[in-house]
Amino acid sequence: MKKGLIRLSSSYLLRQSKLFNTKNQIVFRFCSAKQEKHEFKAETKKLLDIVAKSIYTDKDVFLRELLSNASDALEKQRFLATQKGEQVPSDLEIKIELDEQKRTITIEDSGIGMTKQEMIDNLGTIARSGSKQFLEQVGTQMNDKIIGQFGVGFYSSFIVGDTVEVVSKSERSDKTYVWISDGTGTFEISEAKDYFQGRGTKITIHLKPDQAIFSKKTEVLKTIQRYSNFINYPIIVNGERQNIVSAIWVRSKNEITPEDYNKFYEYISNSKLAYKYKLHYSTDAPLSIKALLYIPQTHMEKYGMQMEEFDISLYCKKILIKKNCRELLPHFLRFVKGVVDCEDLPLNISREGYQDTALIAKLKSVVAKRIIKEIESEAIRDPANYLSWYQDFQNFIKEGVAMDDEHRNQMTKLLRFQTNKSEDFISLDDYISKLPQGINNIYYYLAPTRQQALTSPYMEPFTNSEIPVILTMNHMDEVVFKQINEYSSKKFVNIESDQAEVDKVAQKSTEESEKKEESNVETTIPNDEITPFCLWLKNELNPIISQVQISKRLKTSPAIIVSAISSGMRQVMHAMGQSTDDLKNLTLEINVNNPIIVNLNKVRKSNRIIASLASKQILDGCLLSSGLLRDPKEVVERQHKILNVLLTSEINTPIIEEVGAYREEAVKQNDQKKDDLDTEIIIDSDGNPQVVKKNKK
Repeated sequence: MKKGLIRLSSSYLLRQSKLFNTKNQIVFRFCSAKQEKHEFKAETKKLLDIVAKSIYTDKDVFLRELLSNASDALEKQRFLATQKGEQVPSDLEIKIELDEQKRTITIEDSGIGMTKQEMIDNLGTIARSGSKQFLEQVGTQMNDKIIGQFGVGFYSSFIVGDTVEVVSKSERSDKTYVWISDGTGTFEISEAKDYFQGRGTKITIHLKPDQAIFSKKTEVLKTIQRYSNFINYPIIVNGERQNIVSAIWVRSKNEITPEDYNKFYEYISNSKLAYKYKLHYSTDAPLSIKALLYIPQTHMEKYGMQMEEFDISLYCKKILIKKNCRELLPHFLRFVKGVVDCEDLPLNISREGYQDTALIAKLKSVVAKRIIKEIESEAIRDPANYLSWYQDFQNFIKEGVAMDDEHRNQMTKLLRFQTNKSEDFISLDDYISKLPQGINNIYYYLAPTRQQALTSPYMEPFTNSEIPVILTMNHMDEVVFKQINEYSSKKFVNIESDQAEVDKVAQKSTEESEKKEESNVETTIPNDEITPFCLWLKNELNPIISQVQISKRLKTSPAIIVSAISSGMRQVMHAMGQSTDDLKNLTLEINVNNPIIVNLNKVRKSNRIIASLASKQILDGCLLSSGLLRDPKEVVERQHKILNVLLTSEINTPIIEEVGAYREEAVKQNDQKKDDLDTEIIIDSDGNPQVVKKNKK
């Protein structure tokens, strides 16, 4: 038996040092002209301990590393057979045997195997990658198949094992060798006769007492499913194959059936529900990407449940790098499920993360744009089918428009809205195509329901206009439109709050309407009374109303509230806990041709109490229409007062008339002197008014 020391690869030292020039030469600077050259020294046991135990976050990665090595060995054997023109061996597989009694786990492959010298070089030298050496010999045509690259994965077996035994036979040699180490810095190697009939490698790990769980089948299967389920070759655990689902994303689309896609979606989503759309693509520019992504039919957020978790996994050469990879997609695409395999990914030495965050950002951008483009294509191909999906997922789309600067323009094309002209949902491009020539705005209005929107006072300027108005019932759309600001050189205008722009639209129809009404309308406020009336109204409604204006837009409604902050934006701000000072410094627009306003002006001269109640009732209606009415209690109390006045008036009117008639009759009959006759109204015990006669002596 031959003993050896586990060595440290000089290339590993070169990678770790920061004191090298471009020729990988160590540079020492001294004050004297004479330079001395020294070799680095390393405590192998400590270094092995660092490599085995400090690089990796999770202990179960040892199995991923050994399965990746086994897959590489099988891939090398397949390549060499193909290169020689021989038939690819049918026994290329990985076997795992577990023994809970002996506390061992054995991983065996029927791959290329190793000679004695290769075992010394590959297993006895830390950070020397046998796979990398193999690629240098055969060229780059296998780059996408070989996983290993760092030469440290094997040593992860010492995370869980006290002792590791490796038995290997290369088909280039008729001898089998055994390599044994306890991870203390030395290893033993000897010949093992009659062990392998063919070729391959068998690794047996004698597990530490506190790591005995890895001799249990359930734990091993969980680890395989987590990391290595998509390895090309069969993985057989205690006689049963485990990795039945293949990595179909690396195959050509022409080779995959709809059933294959369905089964893979069921596997990654843990759901029997069918998907809505899929995106399967492969590209070499700007990055080498193979991706299979699914867009589901529904999601859980619409039921008020917790936010969708990212269900997209990042792979490198079919080996899982990160599950639920949040960095791979923008937040608004969190509903997408699938896998992205990027061969250009520079990995950390543990293969549990990546080194180049700029490259990940680029990958994120590329994948997101492809997903959005695919959804847009589906929307064009089958609008009705897309609309059924959009109803469920519109908040994700709008979140992307509102929050993501990079993808806003692309996402805006996916939006769909109704208008006052039709209940059909249309895109913004379709809306623009329906605008009359010369109109440079996109008009919209937010209301709780479509019917409320159509009957709102704010819609009056557009009732008989050819200009369509987008109707939305989602207050989030206010933020969306504000963020877009302009689309196809058209500015978004809220007909509730953008007074100047709406007045331009209303001006022409209002002028025509006024010309018609000049001869027909008799009930209007005289010009010399308008200013005093507006001042009185402002004082009555202060501090809620700070300005009263004559409306150019209203045709039938008595008044509306105008504010720089729309009701939709106020709802958003309230939801975010921000104060908006809702009921302060608002503008009231009044319609001086409306009978209610005309009569209010008359009543204020004769009965200020009634006029004050009426003015506040008008304001309540305006606040209700604009979504600003927060406290209904005060409104209800005021309505009760008005009702009481009206009801009392209805009761008293005939009584007063009766009193007048009685007086007239009494005078005519001259039954007694007029000065001795009088009447009064009293309230009886039931609270009802009664007219009684009163004699004066």
